Amino acid sequence: MKPTSLLLALALLAFAPGDDGWRRVEPGLVLTYPRDHGAHLDTKIEWWYLTGELEDEAGARFGFQFTLFRRGLDARAPAPGDSPLRARHAYAGHLALTDVAAGKTRFAQRLARSSPLARASEERLDLELEDWRLAGDERGIELRAADRGQGFGYALTLVPEKPLVLHGAAGYSQKGEEPGNASAYVSWTRLAVTGTLVLDGKERTVRGGAWFDHEFGSGVLEEGTLGWDWFGLRLDDGRELMAFVLRDAEGRPRRASGGTLVERDGTARPFGVEAFTVTSESTWTSPASGARYPSRCRLSLPAHGLELVIEPLTDACELADADATGVVYWEGPVAVTGSVSGRGYVERTGYAGSMAGRF
Repeated sequence: MKPTSLLLALALLAFAPGDDGWRRVEPGLVLTYPRDHGAHLDTKIEWWYLTGELEDEAGARFGFQFTLFRRGLDARAPAPGDSPLRARHAYAGHLALTDVAAGKTRFAQRLARSSPLARASEERLDLELEDWRLAGDERGIELRAADRGQGFGYALTLVPEKPLVLHGAAGYSQKGEEPGNASAYVSWTRLAVTGTLVLDGKERTVRGGAWFDHEFGSGVLEEGTLGWDWFGLRLDDGRELMAFVLRDAEGRPRRASGGTLVERDGTARPFGVEAFTVTSESTWTSPASGARYPSRCRLSLPAHGLELVIEPLTDACELADADATGVVYWEGPVAVTGSVSGRGYVERTGYAGSMAGRF
């Protein structure tokens, strides 16, 4: 889930329940590709999400995030006399780069109603938000995105090294107790990355690894859910781990929390809240928002022999989206040690204000 992205992605599920006309994701979901990489315009919220780690030829390390959100605004079919300019969907984009050595994260955002310059194909993975572009398939994905004001951008090719993972029950990912409180959720959990990074006018050749999420649905966060913590980890033994903790006001995990362990051969093994624990071992307080986030933490998944220590490469990864979603959240690259080493990304929401009823 980012529950995504960001698991931020889950934040955008928090609309009023029972909005007439929007299709909810239900059990028995059947996904077909490449069509289901594209947009699902009959659902209210959807996001495509990339995170990863890069290294240039001098060994400098970076983390990157790209997310495109689609929010449905009007589920009604076009009627005679409707203006052709009527906005049926809005698109929001997040673009971030963490410079590990500098301990600094740069962040850019965009928001636009649907148009030829803010769109998502319904047939394949092909997204565009002004000059930000993400397109491709299982043979390779091209990402082109930059922000002149923040002084960074990247042109990356990402090639899946494992088959697509369908989380939950064949892609049906339950997010709460109520019917329809779910999303369709799939990932490429291990992508090889090559390309270029531009930072303050200097172009660097980079390579690394990444993770891709795609979710869509029309559900809502359960009442009493304050926020979530999402982990997307690529382990050095060839496995990947996705886990999300939905938290109540006391910080306790909700029953819908869970995740997926992806074996070396691509086999997906889903697990529930009872199978794992996440324990914070230190915190970081944002000088900008005053929010206190977990920093170093320990994730235990005993049935699969995993006792992991997860630590940010830098704590300065708070992102404040004042324009598109109004959400302040933490999202950054992490190092994994313990029973196995690895790399990945963590997203934390609900620490700078509850996510309940925000959208």
